[in-house]
Amino acid sequence: MNSTPQTGRPAQPVPRLTEAMLDDVQRRYEAGTTLWLIADDLGVSRQRLAARLRERGIKIRGEGPTPDQILEMVRRYDQGESLMRVGARVGFNGGTVRAHLRRAGVALRDTHGR
Repeated sequence: MNSTPQTGRPAQPVPRLTEAMLDDVQRRYEAGTTLWLIADDLGVSRQRLAARLRERGIKIRGEGPTPDQILEMVRRYDQGESLMRVGARVGFNGGTVRAHLRRAGVALRDTHGR
């Protein structure tokens, strides 16, 4: 019998996540339960669970924008949209947009749009 190095307990087979289980995971996650808690309840890794939710089009809380989302931020900002408007369109707050635009080397306008 194999055991896990961290706990010394017998290794358990990784459960197959059915669509019904994923429906429940999605419901719980959208209601505010953390991925860590849900993953622990199911006996799977948080990373695996996050990947399955992403496959369903669910945005994982606390993750930064993808490279495509950053390009969209740059494009919208360059077209004159405000930080807040860009963030609302891409799914992040204005501060996050500002930080990623600065990292991308975009010259930021002042608060009056200049």
